[in-house]
Parts: sequence; structure tokens; C-alpha cells
Amino acid sequence: MLRALSGAIALSALAVPAHAESLGVSTDVAFESRYVFRGVQLQEASVQPAVTLSYGSFYAGAWFALPVGDDDVSYGDELDLFAGYSAPINETVSFDIGVTYYTYPDAMSGFFDDSTNTVEIFGGLSFDIPFSPTAYVYRDFTLNTTTLEGGVSYSIPVAEKLSFDLGGSLGYVLPDGPGDYLYGLATADLSYAFSDNGSFYVGARYGGSDIPGGAIFDDTTPPTVSTDPSGFWFGLGFSASF
Repeated sequence: MLRALSGAIALSALAVPAHAESLGVSTDVAFESRYVFRGVQLQEASVQPAVTLSYGSFYAGAWFALPVGDDDVSYGDELDLFAGYSAPINETVSFDIGVTYYTYPDAMSGFFDDSTNTVEIFGGLSFDIPFSPTAYVYRDFTLNTTTLEGGVSYSIPVAEKLSFDLGGSLGYVLPDGPGDYLYGLATADLSYAFSDNGSFYVGARYGGSDIPGGAIFDDTTPPTVSTDPSGFWFGLGFSASF
């Protein structure tokens, strides 16, 4: 089922928590005109709040996808819980390991309902060099899939508090059986830092996959009728840390 390909957050996109031995809190509230995960669209428009707590190199948090408007093609609310450990290896390379529990409150009969919920572990490296590359491996033990994903990002200063932030990722999903596919995502955000710890952003996204028949809803037809290999959408949001 398509929901089995869902997930919620690409943890490689999370801000790495501070490594000082103190409690930190980061929050993000976003609106996305499509909810697309690893090249598969799971909802139309959704609100996506998240909170992350960190202490030293440890972090844990929750991420939500809450559909808004016409939800005929939605798989309902999603709540994902994650925890991990992130630390530098040297001045250039950092590692990140952890686990995510994907849950679907509208469909599950209980919190540990393994007919809808899935468990995924991940590990990755990030590099403090130009374009800030990352490389991650994910293993979902419920769906029996392995995902390889690499990403890059680049920020262009526009003014004292304004920047143009570019990002891209490419991934490969390998089930234990047939059905492997490639997916990609490109983002461009205009970000305004209203303080040292907070910012607003608005931008465009383009993504999709090589899944036969496509997995992005066609905006020109009822979304349950037609899909495309790729598509555009937009997002905006607010981020802050304390």
C-alpha cells in the first residue's frame, strides 16, 4: 500500500543539535502545498509542525503532517517520533545515528499497531566543506526496505538578515523484493533571520521519482485519477531554537 512508503521526516534535513552539555529546544512550523516523501506524494496541502529536544549530542523529537482542505487523497494525520545521537568525528566530518517510529493515528488500532506503523533506523555523515554534503542510509524493519540518500545545500547572502538557500537530494529505495526506484528533490528558499535563533522562509520545491506511472498527483485532474513522475509545489514556515 502507498502509505507503507510514507515516512515523515528526512532526518538529514534536521538541524544538528548543539553539542554543549545543556538542554536545547528547536521548533519548526511549516506549510507545504504537497507532502512528498522520498518521491511519493502522500497528502495535498498540510501543516507540518515539529519540535526537537537536545542534550549534548543526544536529541529526540516529534514531527507531524496534518492535512488541510480537501483530504480525499490524504492518508490522514501522521505523527513521527525520532531519537538520535550526533557528534563530530573531526573538524570536517560529523556522524548521526538514530531511529524513527512512523505512526498514523487515523488508521492504527493501537500505538504499536504494526499493520500501519513502521520502525526505521538511520546512520549518516555530514561534511563541513563547500555545499555541505550529507550521506545517509535508512533501514525500515517493518517494510523491509533500505534507502540510500545524499544531499547538498548552499546559502547565498542577499542582505544582512536575508539569504537565498538552495538544496538538493537524490535517493534510491531498495525493497528486499522488487520495486526499487530513484527519487530526487530540489528546493529554493528565501529566508529572513529576524533574530540569532529564529527565521521565516518561503520557497519552491521540485521533486519526484522514476516509479512507473508516477507518484505525484496531477493538478489538472482529480488526484485519484492521474499521477505524474514529478511536480512543483511551495512551502513556507517559521523556525526557532531556544
